[in-house]
Amino acid sequence: MISKELEDKLIAKERNILAAQKRRDFPAVEAALAHGFHEIGGSGQLYSKSQILDRLKFVHVLDYSLERFRLLPIDATCVVLTYIATVKRRYKGEEYSNLSYRSSTWVERNGTWRVIFHQATPLESLTTKEA
Repeated sequence: MISKELEDKLIAKERNILAAQKRRDFPAVEAALAHGFHEIGGSGQLYSKSQILDRLKFVHVLDYSLERFRLLPIDATCVVLTYIATVKRRYKGEEYSNLSYRSSTWVERNGTWRVIFHQATPLESLTTKEA
């Protein structure tokens, strides 16, 4: 059974990852990702930790909101955190906003919780370009 304290801690850590992206604190993002991290992005493409960190340098998070968190315990050292994210970004001078259903698999190793896997599934009509 996962405690409310741990649930709150992991939700805060998840929020901190996007906050770090917004302020362009790439070392903080890297520290939150476990060795062996992988992500399936909204396009369906699989990315490694190094690929994600490289891509973040070109994408500017302008604003975001995260809601409807749900924690799914796997065991005492592994949980899946799901939520809905709305993220506004700038890439190559264009602004984009997207809504996605996300899941992050958090693992505890040596007393520290980090994300080992993340997936973003687009909601609505994939990605909408703002005028």
